[in-house]
Amino acid sequence: MLKRVVMKENKLIASVVVFKELLDNDKDIYDVISEFLKAVIIDKQIWNFNSTELKLLLEEVFDFKLPEAVIRSTLKNRLIRSQFLKVDNGTYIVNNIQNTIDPDFEKKYLEKKKLYQEIENEFIGFIEKNKKVSFNKSERELVQENINQYLLGNFTGEKYTQDISEYIIKKKDDKEFANRLNVVKEGVVLYSGIRYTADLNELGKWTKPLTIFLDTEILFNYEGYNGTVYKEIFLDFLKLVREINQSNKKEKLIELRYFSETQIEIEKFFHVATLIIENKVSLDPSKTAMKEIINGCRSKSDILVKKTKFFHFLQTNGIYIEDDKDYYTNKAFNVEDISILDELQKLSKLSGREFNEEYCKNNLKLFTKVNVLRKGQNGNGFENCRYILLTGNHYIHYLAHQPKIKENEKDVPFATDIDFITDKFWFKLKKGFGHSGDTPKSFDMISKAQIVLSSQISNTVQEKYTVLTEKFANGELTKDEAISITYELRESILKPEEITAVNVSDKLTFIENFTIEQHLREREMLQRKISEGEHAKQELKHRDRLNRTKKHKSIKIWYRFLIKMSRIAFIVFAIGFSWFVFWILRVKIFSEENTNLSIISLIISIASLIPFWKLFQYYDRHISDLIRLKFKDRLVNSFARVR
Repeated sequence: MLKRVVMKENKLIASVVVFKELLDNDKDIYDVISEFLKAVIIDKQIWNFNSTELKLLLEEVFDFKLPEAVIRSTLKNRLIRSQFLKVDNGTYIVNNIQNTIDPDFEKKYLEKKKLYQEIENEFIGFIEKNKKVSFNKSERELVQENINQYLLGNFTGEKYTQDISEYIIKKKDDKEFANRLNVVKEGVVLYSGIRYTADLNELGKWTKPLTIFLDTEILFNYEGYNGTVYKEIFLDFLKLVREINQSNKKEKLIELRYFSETQIEIEKFFHVATLIIENKVSLDPSKTAMKEIINGCRSKSDILVKKTKFFHFLQTNGIYIEDDKDYYTNKAFNVEDISILDELQKLSKLSGREFNEEYCKNNLKLFTKVNVLRKGQNGNGFENCRYILLTGNHYIHYLAHQPKIKENEKDVPFATDIDFITDKFWFKLKKGFGHSGDTPKSFDMISKAQIVLSSQISNTVQEKYTVLTEKFANGELTKDEAISITYELRESILKPEEITAVNVSDKLTFIENFTIEQHLREREMLQRKISEGEHAKQELKHRDRLNRTKKHKSIKIWYRFLIKMSRIAFIVFAIGFSWFVFWILRVKIFSEENTNLSIISLIISIASLIPFWKLFQYYDRHISDLIRLKFKDRLVNSFARVR
């Protein structure tokens, strides 16, 4: 029985994966739901029941929360028609209590359950190894819950979000692993779509008009200022919008607009870019879009050209500014209440969030505009909401879901993110029914992991930069220290696509450990090492000079000795030669008794020395040059040995 093997912690993941797999096998959506309903009926051995009871049991066994209207339609169109059930005054009765669960369905379910338990264990093993801990039972359950929430798309603020994202990125080249995670995402989108769709017969096309107001971050994503991943996600959304509009020949159902406040915000953004180019303000390192805007710009005119091109780009792609009107005629639709601001400030303080009252007011103005356009009708479901703000800002999304603003749980929030709308359009157009190769980039779990970490790095840099500017303004940091810290913060920012298996660990270390004080300590230590290195370098140079001087001195002495000895040798040779001439003339040629001839012999021998003077000069010059050259070679060789 399913109840003996299904574990609470991952049964929804197994359910959505089996749901997706059955649809990929070209089964009708009612056929797929009926498989789950039959499994519940047989597993729980309930032979008569009503639709409400079955709805609750479906949630208990598979963690599926489907509309009761969908369950009744499935019972009518599939299980009653196939004579598995009959109905009597609203009570459904099983015709054959000997029915068993489809072995193929049960096998698939148990296989997926086991598979995703193994993946869950892989995550836990990685986190334990990474943190060098061994989880006890309660800690392990917390990690399991974090993993499941992450895979199901509810991972905001979970304790182990960073670790889970890191593991996914490190396994990005494992195609089978990545595919398993992506199948979960597709299954969740399909399940969520069914959960909020009362009539499945309406699937296949979008029929209701909807105006989507894009905020600054979303528009910058379209231009590519925040990186290729964000741009691809927007292009996937835009592709679905255009498909909806092209399918309806009568009117353009989906309109893309932006409010005047967004235009003003963009104008200010480009103005700050001008000030940065002119060195009047410093670049906030957390602003990826700002870095892209100033990149390649040298003057104010370059920024102006980029701004003009940006607004022209929006207009040529059918994104226009919303016409202004009086949004405050009916005060009942005004959500800019002082009590709301006070409540939000208290909540921010409790959660440790920084509260910017002016920024909050500006966003509440946008909510008021959406509420006025909706005429206060917020509870008719997303397809009927008619107007919504699409934001890339997490804080605006957070504001839109606050109870003081979103009064009823079933109300459609004034603002949402691009994933939500993309999921809705993708499901409504039945893109996931059957093999869906062309899935949106937002479905890719590796891209989502990169976005999560990139966003957290950006938040960390923003927090540290805020502290930095305060400390510098208070005189707690010197200009050189501030520049050094700003440079490191700037180098730490990465776009999602730049986060890889190689650098992800270092970036997480930065998120967890970077402090201004630690940076200053490391900087001081580095400067000390540089100073010590310079001192050591100068000491080595001094010793080098002493060694070379000593070696040069000994070589010079030897050189001078050789020069002197060569000269003495030449003189001795010359005198010897003269004496030899005198001896030949005196003894062998002339008689020793003849004094006059002896004098003549002496004169001749002395005269023979005259040519030796010229020869001596020539000899001395060449011998000295030869010895000097040898001396230079020895100097060079000795210098090389010292170095």
